[in-house]
Amino acid sequence: MARKIRLFSPYAPVPLARILEKEMDREWTQKEKNKGRVMGGGTEEKILLRFVQHNIRNDFATCLNGKMVPERGGTMIKARLGRARSLNVFMIFWFGFLGFFMLVSTVLVGSQDVPLTFKLPFFGIPLLMMLAGVAMLKFGGKNAPEHEEKILAFLADTVKAREDRTTRLTDTI
Repeated sequence: MARKIRLFSPYAPVPLARILEKEMDREWTQKEKNKGRVMGGGTEEKILLRFVQHNIRNDFATCLNGKMVPERGGTMIKARLGRARSLNVFMIFWFGFLGFFMLVSTVLVGSQDVPLTFKLPFFGIPLLMMLAGVAMLKFGGKNAPEHEEKILAFLADTVKAREDRTTRLTDTI
């Protein structure tokens, strides 16, 4: 589950964006290839960071996605920390599409006109794909708390961003 977070950095938005851009452009060290690092992009107004491992793609990885706003001589980062929203949309379509096939297959199971050799795959394959989707949701984000900590530690080390508790989280992101 994603959560809203507010971070304050003493750097202004443009220098902060340049620091992050410089960090993202540097080469991977061998240690980072083995353990992973925070990567991303953005501008002086937007930020997107996620923890990645070398040559491994994980669309279920935790990401920080938000806005950067000048405030008190520095930058306030108003962001959402968790799974990407696009992943949630994809999974809704995934289960909806397969749910449609499951609904049609329940109608076919009751029909005497259709042979059993057609009924079983028409019901079984979407069922297996739904179980695979559940497994992806359960195990795809198993390292989420660790990745959240690494993203926040990266921001703390790189741009001295600390959690801001002086204002309310009800502001729009």
